[in-house]
Amino acid sequence: MTASSTSKQEAEETFRFTPRTDPTTFEVLRHRLWQINDEQGKTLLNMSGSQIATEANDFNIGISDAEGNLVAVGPYILVQMASLSMLIQSVIRVVGDNVAEGDVFLCNDPWFGAVHQNDVCVLAPFFWEGRIAAWTASVIHQVDVGGGAPGSWCHEATDTYQEAPRYRFLRVVREGVLQQEVVDTYLTNSRTPDLLNLDLRAQIGSAKATIERLGELFARYGGDTVFATMQDMLDYSEVLLANKLKSIPEGEWLSDCYLDHDGRSECTHRYALKLRKDADGLTFDYTGTDPQLPAFINSPFAGLFSATYVGVLVYLCADIPWNSGVMRRVKIVSEEGTLNNASFPAAVSGSLESIWNSVNAVCAALGKMLCLSDEQRESAMAVWQGSTLVYTLFGTNQHGEKFGTWMISSSLGGAGARTFGDGHDNAGSLMAPRYSCINVEHAESLYPILFLYRQRAQDSGGPGLWRGGVSADHAITPHGTDEIAVGVTSSGSDHSHTLGLVGGYPGSGSVVRVARGGMPDGGQKVIPAEWDEVGGDKEVLPPKVRLTLKSGDVFSTIPHGGGGYGDPLNRDPSLVLRDVVDGIVSLDGALEYYGVVLNGEPVGVNQQATVAHRSKVRHSRIGEASDTELAQAAVDHGDGIIWKNGYWMCGACHADLGPIGQNAKQSCAHHYRPLSAAGPLIAMRTSGDSKKFQLSEYSCPSCGTLLAVDQSLKTMDGHWHDIRQI
Repeated sequence: MTASSTSKQEAEETFRFTPRTDPTTFEVLRHRLWQINDEQGKTLLNMSGSQIATEANDFNIGISDAEGNLVAVGPYILVQMASLSMLIQSVIRVVGDNVAEGDVFLCNDPWFGAVHQNDVCVLAPFFWEGRIAAWTASVIHQVDVGGGAPGSWCHEATDTYQEAPRYRFLRVVREGVLQQEVVDTYLTNSRTPDLLNLDLRAQIGSAKATIERLGELFARYGGDTVFATMQDMLDYSEVLLANKLKSIPEGEWLSDCYLDHDGRSECTHRYALKLRKDADGLTFDYTGTDPQLPAFINSPFAGLFSATYVGVLVYLCADIPWNSGVMRRVKIVSEEGTLNNASFPAAVSGSLESIWNSVNAVCAALGKMLCLSDEQRESAMAVWQGSTLVYTLFGTNQHGEKFGTWMISSSLGGAGARTFGDGHDNAGSLMAPRYSCINVEHAESLYPILFLYRQRAQDSGGPGLWRGGVSADHAITPHGTDEIAVGVTSSGSDHSHTLGLVGGYPGSGSVVRVARGGMPDGGQKVIPAEWDEVGGDKEVLPPKVRLTLKSGDVFSTIPHGGGGYGDPLNRDPSLVLRDVVDGIVSLDGALEYYGVVLNGEPVGVNQQATVAHRSKVRHSRIGEASDTELAQAAVDHGDGIIWKNGYWMCGACHADLGPIGQNAKQSCAHHYRPLSAAGPLIAMRTSGDSKKFQLSEYSCPSCGTLLAVDQSLKTMDGHWHDIRQI
């Protein structure tokens, strides 16, 4: 299946932009539409009663033209951005002309564009002079919409009939009148109907406010002018992206990501991507992705479209307005019936797994591509937090009342390192620029839990010239209740999903732990401040699991840290010292990952010993005796493998790595190492030596600089040819 460019203009025309109105009107109206979109989101937040929307910002809002092309979208959950567009286009296709002014529709069907059943979309048409002129839409992730599991992520499902109900454009408001029987039908399957009802009213209220503001805009400037501005906004973004792509060399970049648990059992399934940049734009070819499974983690094509959208927006459009226009320069190729382009009736309630894995592959490929562009290199990033890490809590509180919620740890992961700086700590997911997490005290006031701690996880950022952002470790215990049912969904437990760039190491994997009897009543007067202080019978759990927490049990999660950029032996020792003082890097980690020797009290850098140790490590990479002069040759470089004048070269010393037609890795010094070489929080269930994965390290044979670090299956032979010029 393909999604391709809609623009057929000649290149000379396409790369210029002239508004249909005039520059001043265009600027005024496009900013006014952004402001309406911003108010759309604020209205929803002010009216919503759910912790997921108000604390985690797990929602998004958008305004489209009459055809469903998004002209303005909120900076919240970006995977819902593409869904908004596809859902609007689906309602146009399905409902047709049977739409009246004042109607409001509800849809959560993944086969019509929703991410999964929990993401409930509310859509409303805006009429001007008797015809639909625009659409407003919002999506909120709901705590529970029914199905066989609390929270509606049905780990055991083998097809979609075993999951939560799917609603295809329920008309919850007809010509301005709420249809209570329709609303009741929607609410009746949920374990948390009051929360759903509050959010539904918030979404309807947000739609009404947006329609009012659009009416004021159309009345002031006239329909033709606003219509023209909407089309100009799409064209403007397309032109800006087209011009940016001209500064990127043509080539192919390969990447992948692996699923390690499908909800029913541990597994190894691949999400493959070949990114091609040519004169026409970008082609994301997912051919080679494994077939769909009888498991809840599949995603329909809408999810794959969303994953591609996320990477394009964040890596290429930081200075380009976000709307549907940018996707005119993008082509998606995928085989139907695969993990991220599943055929009905595949189980899809956990489709975020496949979407997130696809995002990881997209970001890894885009990072490699941007590193080879002199003009765009600063936009390159290693992969951010590589999987969701969420868990549901359901039970009865100290007052005898039923409760249910999601605790979203996905906002606590680390960001990928950049070409000029470290990744942001606890930045969360790349696909959610405004992701957040619930305040500890607020969570304790709402639910029968006690937080023991929430803090940065030491050594969780991927080592590099610039390190990945660290993630956060937090631990809870039941408080005021005898037991809590917990359902965990994550991925990347036996390896890491957050790959580094040009010699940077991957960040930490996803960690889920429990300590049975770790904090018995009356047994501890001091609340543990870290996991080592927790007692009891400890176990590292699979990434997807259901368990019951009893009184005194302690439960902890650590999401992925960000991937690193460049050889960690080139990191400024003073920055390593700073990280050690701040508790971000351990004393052992300073030496093991960065080659920095620290001593003294207060702690300081032993410069001479550091130079000697780093020299020894570099020479061990290429199998030669230590030499200080060789060690100095690589300092302060992080370009990895570069191409110039038809040859591959080391970005540090410019040593020849062969002609452009061959795989540069064949000319590098090569070593396999266990995943623990990248950090202590990867593959913790196997003490850092994954049964399936290993690090494949490539160093310059002349200066010993680490140029590339792949994370490969132990069953794979040869050198991955992942960067190719065309």
